[in-house]
Amino acid sequence: MPPKKEDKAPPPASAGKQLKIFIHELDGYLGNVLGDVAKKHAAEGEQPIICGSLIDPRNKPAWADEVVRSDDVLGLKKALLASDVIVYDLTSSPKEATSALKILLKYDYAENPEDETEKVMIGVSSLLSWAGNSEPLIDGVDGGPPTAGELNTLTTQNADERKAHPDYKAQVAVENLVVKKGNVRKDKLRTYVVWSGLAYGCGEGVLHSLFKCSWLGTHKVLPILGSGANKVPMIHVQDLAGVVLSVAKTRPTEFSTVVAVDRGEATIGDVVKAISTVLQSGEVKNVGPDEYLEFMTQEKEPHINSVQLGLNMKMNFDRCEALGYAAESETWVSGNGFVENINRIVEEYRKWRGVVPVRVLFYGPPATGMHPTEDGKVFLARDFAEEYLVNYISVPDLVEEFKAAPPFAEGGTDLGARLVEATAEEGAEVPPEMVIEMVQRKLQQPACRNQGFVLDNFPESREAAETLFDVDTVPAEGEAPPEEEEAAVPEGQEPPPKKAPLPFTVFSLCAEEEFLLKRIAALGEEEAAAHGLTEEEFQAKFAAYNEANAPDEEGQPAGLVELYRQNKAKGCEQVVEIVVDNPLQFVQDKIRMSIGEPRNYDPNKARREREAKAIADRDLREAEEARKKAEEDEASRGDRERQGELDAARPP
Repeated sequence: MPPKKEDKAPPPASAGKQLKIFIHELDGYLGNVLGDVAKKHAAEGEQPIICGSLIDPRNKPAWADEVVRSDDVLGLKKALLASDVIVYDLTSSPKEATSALKILLKYDYAENPEDETEKVMIGVSSLLSWAGNSEPLIDGVDGGPPTAGELNTLTTQNADERKAHPDYKAQVAVENLVVKKGNVRKDKLRTYVVWSGLAYGCGEGVLHSLFKCSWLGTHKVLPILGSGANKVPMIHVQDLAGVVLSVAKTRPTEFSTVVAVDRGEATIGDVVKAISTVLQSGEVKNVGPDEYLEFMTQEKEPHINSVQLGLNMKMNFDRCEALGYAAESETWVSGNGFVENINRIVEEYRKWRGVVPVRVLFYGPPATGMHPTEDGKVFLARDFAEEYLVNYISVPDLVEEFKAAPPFAEGGTDLGARLVEATAEEGAEVPPEMVIEMVQRKLQQPACRNQGFVLDNFPESREAAETLFDVDTVPAEGEAPPEEEEAAVPEGQEPPPKKAPLPFTVFSLCAEEEFLLKRIAALGEEEAAAHGLTEEEFQAKFAAYNEANAPDEEGQPAGLVELYRQNKAKGCEQVVEIVVDNPLQFVQDKIRMSIGEPRNYDPNKARREREAKAIADRDLREAEEARKKAEEDEASRGDRERQGELDAARPP
């Protein structure tokens, strides 16, 4: 009997031609990241062609080269047969994956010898195929909380023992079909199944509802399903994408299945706590299945997600070395797991979802931030905060907020008691150092960290800004830079506030003194006084602004605005000068162009409301004009009738 011929992988499909990757659901969670990773991490000169179908035709990713309509059967067939690598998400699209496999198997390569494409089909599946292998929690000792217990480690060697969730048995059938039937034509087609741990990162998938409600602040206390002691295998979605691409590139012959998980072994309670700590105040609560499903219903998340969050199992990436993902490999994005990398994961979430905070400061001479209109006045900073749905920081409002806050011992701050004492006498002003502390503590609150903030002409001096913000300070000649040391805080004593992050954008408002005086005069004495803009107050504030921005002895810029310009590396990305004697529309458009679209879950909300208000105002004006015209017409008709009566009563 002749020796069995060794099963060798054919040469890479990309040899001599550009690799073409077909991704079903380019705009899905995995598809979106997979295409992005494939494009960004391709070697020079090896940029792949990426094609595929979309869930929503409006959501074509910028990197996608070709899109095929999901209902175009002939177009899909052509795209599949023209591709080198085909990727399907078996959890969301088992039927579509089966159809694609049949097309690839039925294709007669012998009748098409000119087609030298050597194809790889990869089905990416989920923990739902293993849900029946979840182990029960172990009761705690002496009535203590339950624990995950000593878990059996599952690998690809246990694939035949996997037990699916009852609603996902079809998923297992497709997995088996891909592995067993797909590899019949090993010379032209190789097929693989990758079982993914609970995917996280980028725009978030199963965990998105927890991120979203934390960012919005709708749930300041995050729910944990059950005790939260269970452990769920996880993997960063970019690592998952990397594993898929590594399988496609290496096309291993020794195996056709992969379990892709990271090394993190945190409990679900740890995961939720980490999200809450970075995006909220760190508070969590344990809830039962019914309450958690109600939460998911409110967040419009599929209830099946709660099944994955309730699993208790341990898995090992036993093919990691063969695919370039050994423990010490730099290929990993998040090899040590979710909790250890939570800060970077939150930053990814903000960028991928377009919810990066908007941090803005409006600064200029007195009256530059106020723009008179026919209907009253527009205050640029307040108007911006309303349009972009960010927090407007008002010092008088902060005083009342912190006075009402509970003491530090009860989860608040002792600043409130000091404020009450400092302002006990009528007319007493809040000391400058307390104002700075108030703003620092406010800007560290979740709403300001998540959505951002708008500061309005505060701080007013370079010295105050250096105290308030985390900036690089330039020591005087001959002096060494100050060393920042964190003093130990005695137990039970409130730690000092952290320095606030710099605004990303500073709008430096400019105008000539003569123009500002005319603007104030148009207000009238009473209204000017209400805004702190009497002639005496204006001159004092204008002089203070000039002093705060005066050049140094050599005539070089050295004031407050220059401090922001010097701290680009610390986060102040731009200082935008705006001359406010221009029309209001010009000023507002320049502000919008400098920032871009609002960064929230409904970025067009402010525009819709603005347009709706403009239409409502127009309708009111038109209705008022119509009413006045009707009254004038009625009065004119009455005059004519009376004149007619008088004319008729006159004797001939």
